[in-house]
Amino acid sequence: MSSTLQLPPILRNRINKDLKPFKSSPPPGCTLSPTENILVYKATISGPPNTPFEGGLYHLNIQMGMDYPFQPPKVRFETKVFHPNVSEKGLICLDTLKPKPVGSWSPAVSLFSLLTTLRVLLSNPSWDDPLSEDVFESWKDGCWEAKAVEWTKSYAMDKENDNPKGEQHEENVKEGKKRPVEEENGETEPLTKKAKGEGESL
Repeated sequence: MSSTLQLPPILRNRINKDLKPFKSSPPPGCTLSPTENILVYKATISGPPNTPFEGGLYHLNIQMGMDYPFQPPKVRFETKVFHPNVSEKGLICLDTLKPKPVGSWSPAVSLFSLLTTLRVLLSNPSWDDPLSEDVFESWKDGCWEAKAVEWTKSYAMDKENDNPKGEQHEENVKEGKKRPVEEENGETEPLTKKAKGEGESL
């Protein structure tokens, strides 16, 4: 599919509505940019301060279906992150990204609020529903934070310029530089539910 794809009016209007806030007042620490596919967007989230992800810049892929906003978009971290609710493949365990009745997705959820929620997830991991066994074990062993910092430095920072991508992003925001506006969740079952032999989705 390309940017010339003919969208139903309700879908096109909703996408335009979702993009509008990013032109004037985007969510703190987040950007959204277009791709050649009108239903696919690239996003970034800067690591929140005072977390193991501080200083990192995390890239995400957001793919909307023809049934958006009645069904949630597929969202995946493209930058590796050592987080209990994100798998090694970047899949995200978040109720907001799952349709009812297994999740809490609602057409009222916008891309603005979704990115804000994902940034909050970095600050407040849910250890009750871990998606990554390795991350969960490191948490039980008391070494999760150090490992998360290590991954942030290895995968979410610009080594070439020895400058954290996230810090540069925050500097751009403070300086008022214009941000881009128009820049798959598979298995997202928590380990706790897998162990109980429950379904494939929350």
